[in-house]
Amino acid sequence: MSTRRTPLTLKIIIPAVLTATVLSGCGIFGSKNTAMTPDQQMAAFIAHEHKTRAQDQGLQAPADDGKAKAGIYTSLGTAYLQDGHPRQAIRELQKATQVDSNYANAYNVMGLAYEQLAQKALAKQAFEQALSLDGKNPEYHNNFGAFLVNTDDYQQAVAQLKMATDDPLYSTPQFAWTNLAQAYAGLKNLSAARDALNRALYLVPNYPPALQMLAEMDFQEGNATAAFSHLQVVLAQEPNNPDALLLAGQIAAQQGHSTEATSLWQRCVNAAPYSTAGKKAQQLLLQQS
Repeated sequence: MSTRRTPLTLKIIIPAVLTATVLSGCGIFGSKNTAMTPDQQMAAFIAHEHKTRAQDQGLQAPADDGKAKAGIYTSLGTAYLQDGHPRQAIRELQKATQVDSNYANAYNVMGLAYEQLAQKALAKQAFEQALSLDGKNPEYHNNFGAFLVNTDDYQQAVAQLKMATDDPLYSTPQFAWTNLAQAYAGLKNLSAARDALNRALYLVPNYPPALQMLAEMDFQEGNATAAFSHLQVVLAQEPNNPDALLLAGQIAAQQGHSTEATSLWQRCVNAAPYSTAGKKAQQLLLQQS
């Protein structure tokens, strides 16, 4: 995210880029994924594999043991990454590539893990390896494009993200369109950025990351009313979104509603005290006192 120079003179705050870590298999963890530990998820995956094979009763060709093991290790690595343990994730993903060096998704998730550890060169290498093995996968293009946005390589990011948005079978195109908007914003092409955000919102109406970015752009351009309207929709869906709370408070302060601004900034601090937005909200609260 970009940082603010003064409370009411903003640069565009680019929301966190949107990546997708898809577990191998068939969505076996469902909506309970966040409630399961990585070890529990691995056990669930193995149980699912045994059940599936038993149901097949030999009607299908035998599974590739190396690929099956790579899938299990990749699922466990993904679970560790989603649980906030990128180093442990990498250990499991390395096991996946050891048993099947052509298992593309292991490299894709490995790129995300290395990115979390700020190992940019290793992350880029992993993303490129995933794409060398499965160059038509829109998720891999999106994740690599998101990484390139984070490293300020906006031109290359646009190329990768367009390959994701051009794929009619991509299941979460709103990710790529919003990331593409960030890449265009980095290139100072705000018209193209707005077009990309509108496309994301056409596909998923009231999509919070796209609305958040539109709010930032509108506020920078002096349209505080439109910005606040977008933020209200975001906060209705994500009441603890720290960036939305911070900007909503700044708009309220600009319009002379100091009590409302204080309330919004306090909510921001309560929601995420150590985030960039939370720290900025604390500064603004101290200025008011």
